[in-house]
Amino acid sequence: MRASVLPLLSMMVVLPALGAAVLGRVVSPERARRVAVTVASLALVLAVGVLALFQAGAGAQATASWGQVPGLGLSLRLGVNGMSVVAMLLTALLTLGLVAAGPRQMLDLATLRALLLTESAALGFFFVQDLGLMLVFWVAMLLPAEVLISRRARAWPEARALRTFRIYLLAGSLPLLAAVVLLGLPGWRSGAEAPLGLSELLARGIPAPRQTAILALMMLAVAFRMAVVPFHSWLPVLLARGPFGVGLLMVNAHTGLYLLVRVAMPLLPEAWTAFSPLIEGVGLFCAFYGAVLALAQVDLRRTVGFLLVSQSGLMLAGLAERNPESLAGALLQSVAAAVPLTGLMLVVRAIEVRTGTADMTRLGGLVRRGPRMAALFFLLGIASLGFPGTLSFVGEDLLLHGILGTHPLVALPLLLTTAINGITFLRAFQRTFLGVPAHGHASVLATVEDLLPRERLAALACCVLAFLGGLFPGPLMRLREHEVSSLSVPAAGAAHADAGAHGPAIAAH
Repeated sequence: MRASVLPLLSMMVVLPALGAAVLGRVVSPERARRVAVTVASLALVLAVGVLALFQAGAGAQATASWGQVPGLGLSLRLGVNGMSVVAMLLTALLTLGLVAAGPRQMLDLATLRALLLTESAALGFFFVQDLGLMLVFWVAMLLPAEVLISRRARAWPEARALRTFRIYLLAGSLPLLAAVVLLGLPGWRSGAEAPLGLSELLARGIPAPRQTAILALMMLAVAFRMAVVPFHSWLPVLLARGPFGVGLLMVNAHTGLYLLVRVAMPLLPEAWTAFSPLIEGVGLFCAFYGAVLALAQVDLRRTVGFLLVSQSGLMLAGLAERNPESLAGALLQSVAAAVPLTGLMLVVRAIEVRTGTADMTRLGGLVRRGPRMAALFFLLGIASLGFPGTLSFVGEDLLLHGILGTHPLVALPLLLTTAINGITFLRAFQRTFLGVPAHGHASVLATVEDLLPRERLAALACCVLAFLGGLFPGPLMRLREHEVSSLSVPAAGAAHADAGAHGPAIAAH
């Protein structure tokens, strides 16, 4: 499908925002939750509809054009390709899981509105075909959390979360603004109709001398958003102290990864090639450093936060390598890590609500009171770490094979990172669910209830998706096969002949 009779993409962007507006008139907390779940469910239905009509490898599809923003030349065009259709589905799926299965104590009216507004901004970012509007939605994703934290920043932990959020994420958007201005200046000066249109920018090309500065600015903005070391401190703080789900949705939507694949790599190929060793080194260090910090945590929320930091490094290293296998592995890992780690955080929040803490030193023996909770925690943990038969295993296998093919020694830190993450998870499981309750907390832990049906359903759905994806990764890989082939730079000359074979080869994994 090139275009759609119904403006499906426009409906998907507007629907969550309208739902958030409706929530402003709802008084009953229970009714607010039903409205939010209904809106998130409808967004997922629309996403599935777009996916069902999508034709892999056919370029921008389901396109819609709504004119231009006067004075700035910003083109209001929407469309999806192989990258954005997967990101769209992932965002809709994660939002529904957070809204439907999050603890009721943490999902007040303001948090529900923030989640829906964040979803709306993320979908707009993935759909727009103009870099200027991408910047608008990039910043818009931050505003719901900013407003929510500002209202609650009375106690010290919330004030700290607000300061960290503003310094790292809001300030981290300034480099992207500078990069957009540098890219748009030639078009504005020449009077181009769409100076920041992605297809127009690609057709005009960027002179090699200017690419370095623009890539540096974009990479800085992406490093903040992906929580790449040393710009990672906001993520564990926001997961532990910020509003429920908003930080998790922002990082697992992978807008930073999308910006690199959709904009930086196609528009700035010379600069990307020149600086790929540095980008790969930063990614490797981030993966290893995040794994080490995760191992040192005693708070389950911060443990998940640093595991996400480590996964961001893995994905960045795979993109930098830029061969078909590493690219496919990095893009697959963006889905393979997001789904189970979101489910894992839902279980962690359920533990926190029931026990009053996420501190592993105050837990222990929960398997007696919550066997389903323990089983799902374990399954989600191994699914996020690349256990054979899971989607993460396929992603990491492709990523490692791609790196081994060109830089065998570089793969060693990645293997070590995976091993440390496995130790971190097993240690967290043992301290939380096995053994005896921590001293002085046995009476509290003895009253813990197992997961509720809605919590079990969401966590189980994440498990099923992770394991089904591992058994049948082919359909997901084929959606992005065109983008992988166009962006990859194989080591040998038989590049494009190999690229077409990657879909079946990957499916065999």
